[in-house]
Amino acid sequence: MTSIVHIAVPSPLRQLFDYLSEKDVSFWQTGMRVKVNFAGRDCIGIVMSASERETDKDSLKKLKAIDAIIDETALIPEEIIQTVLWVSRYYHHPLGEAFQTALPKLIRNGAEAVLSLEPWWFKTEFVTEKKLGSKQQACLAMLEDYPEGLSQTALRNTLGNVSASMKALENQGLVIQKQQAKLPLGRNELTFPMQLSEEQQQVVDAVWQERAAFTPFLLQGITGSGKTEVYIELTERMLRDGKQVLILIPEIGLTGQFVERFQKRLDASIVVLNSAVSDGDRKQGWLLARAGLADLIIGTRSAVFTPLPSPGLVIIDEEHDSSYKQQDGLRYHARHVALVRAQKMGIPVLMGSATPSLDSLYQVQQNRFQLLQLSERAGGARLPAVHLVDSQAAHPDHGLSEQLLKRMQSHLSAGNQVILFINRRGYAPVLMCHDCGWQAKCRDCDARMVVHRHRQILFCHHCGLIQRLPDSCPDCENMQLKSYGAGTEKIEQHLQDLFPETPVIRVDRDTTQRVNAFNDIVTEVRQGQARILVGTQMLAKGHDFHDVTLVGVLDTDQGLYSADFRATENLAQMITQVTGRAGRGEKAGEVLIQTEQTSHPFWRSLIGDGYAKAAQRLLSERIEMGMPPVSNWAVIRAEARDRSLAMDFLQQVSQLLHQTEQQEVIILGPVPTIMEKKGGRYRAQLLLTSASRKPLHQLLDWHTEAISRHKLARKCRWSIDIDPMDLI
Repeated sequence: MTSIVHIAVPSPLRQLFDYLSEKDVSFWQTGMRVKVNFAGRDCIGIVMSASERETDKDSLKKLKAIDAIIDETALIPEEIIQTVLWVSRYYHHPLGEAFQTALPKLIRNGAEAVLSLEPWWFKTEFVTEKKLGSKQQACLAMLEDYPEGLSQTALRNTLGNVSASMKALENQGLVIQKQQAKLPLGRNELTFPMQLSEEQQQVVDAVWQERAAFTPFLLQGITGSGKTEVYIELTERMLRDGKQVLILIPEIGLTGQFVERFQKRLDASIVVLNSAVSDGDRKQGWLLARAGLADLIIGTRSAVFTPLPSPGLVIIDEEHDSSYKQQDGLRYHARHVALVRAQKMGIPVLMGSATPSLDSLYQVQQNRFQLLQLSERAGGARLPAVHLVDSQAAHPDHGLSEQLLKRMQSHLSAGNQVILFINRRGYAPVLMCHDCGWQAKCRDCDARMVVHRHRQILFCHHCGLIQRLPDSCPDCENMQLKSYGAGTEKIEQHLQDLFPETPVIRVDRDTTQRVNAFNDIVTEVRQGQARILVGTQMLAKGHDFHDVTLVGVLDTDQGLYSADFRATENLAQMITQVTGRAGRGEKAGEVLIQTEQTSHPFWRSLIGDGYAKAAQRLLSERIEMGMPPVSNWAVIRAEARDRSLAMDFLQQVSQLLHQTEQQEVIILGPVPTIMEKKGGRYRAQLLLTSASRKPLHQLLDWHTEAISRHKLARKCRWSIDIDPMDLI
């Protein structure tokens, strides 16, 4: 008997595709991979279902046959299939492309789904009278501490090349080897657990009591309050119960120190999944998790799709971070996906942050999330004193005020470290000719080119266009071009001039592109080699530097007047996070914030009352204005090289949506985006807003197919963004 197989293919078309197979319907399982020819190209599809062949032979003639069957049984677990189906429906994204996001590259490209193996060594009971070499003795001593065996990699990482020694020991019957799954991370020397504070213990107990049910917890813990210790304690308990734990972190830069802390405390198989991990290791990690051989999975956004056959707990660190929202392709939010998965699996979710998002605080208000709090810094450390400094008195060249420089000198003289935070990389944001008024602007974007003096280039941070730094004005040939404003590169240069004896390190996307560059910088900071750190918001997130006693924050005012409706929330989070880097150890810390708006009510609220109260005020304003999280938004975006095409397309979409008689969804626009031209394309957007989710999604469900088929849809790029993070 032959069958028709219904397959999800990576394509922008929002449907399954039928292929013929000589296999019986009973052979096919949801989650198998097959190789098919689609639109003239070979690709890997995911089997969703199968049915018996129809009797209509004419319709069968149009169908292609499956080229190859990659998996003899289902590779993708049913729970992941259901999650991807939900993601595809909720975010109104083609199912085949949703699988592309959810699966590791080698898996989605059809690689063999087999675990890589390596030798694992076990000590036997046999005793020898023969004299052993020093390396052989070291190998035996190490295996003595690991009755469950050690991998060849783990032995080599600790003792160097041990192949000859292990072979000699094996020949004497002192050790035996077995081929077992290769673990991407070795195991560390374990350290004693820290004593939890009473507050930390209460948080652990509250989550542990709900371990058998879906319960979303929001852990609001001030910076330095020991949230990671809570994560470790809960993970340890889950592993003792034979359960797996998934931990999401917002940025690759946090991975090194985060993983290290868990390695030192847990005798566990840990897998790391992020874009810095090789394709081979990502495939191995995914397969280990799927087989139940990975106890703990730590990863960035896409790790939320990792299979968990024995799920126990999901932890989302820095839950407020916008990095959890994918900004292109499948525009999913990892926090939302994690909550949906946990609900299906019936397990708790712990979301931690010193600065919870207004979305999560609203869920607490609605009694959907349970609030837990850590109000004291670990080890008795005190929160830093925060002062505002009028930036109008700052030096015009480098933007540093005299007051900030004096405090830096004082803290450095005491042997401490200083962080200066400015959320702008490069040397200067403006290059200008005073004679004719020419400015360096991007030819493809409505934006200025940023000066990068070290590389002698002009660089557009929006589209990536690079040009050589000109020696003279392109319009009038004046040789005296001037740069205005300051970025991390200019601040670094001036600090090296102002403090010639003090090591200065810059931390931004330009200095951390090399593999492990960020971890190397963190090591230098911890060892005290870096005394002054200048960086972007990469520095604001979760790092624990005990000798940093002064934090200076530069040029924050743009967050007070941005067109982005989340700008004030983001500024409050960023300021609270970056100030939390000061005084985390036994030494007291202080923070200086340079602003031209020292009397602005935002500062009075944030500094005077703290983040929790400031956030409640911001949330009340949002509720009053009927904006997210109290309302639900979707944005239909379009972009095209022709200036009018995107607007024309969205105008047609708006007319299409207005054909449906309904009162619950308000359709606003279309309008050009604030930065209309980006990367050579003109952009526009249509906003849909509704008090409840259901009518918003229904309206999109009814019309998405018609939008896809519209004649202008083929002439421009368009997308649907559910729960957008910004409108700029």
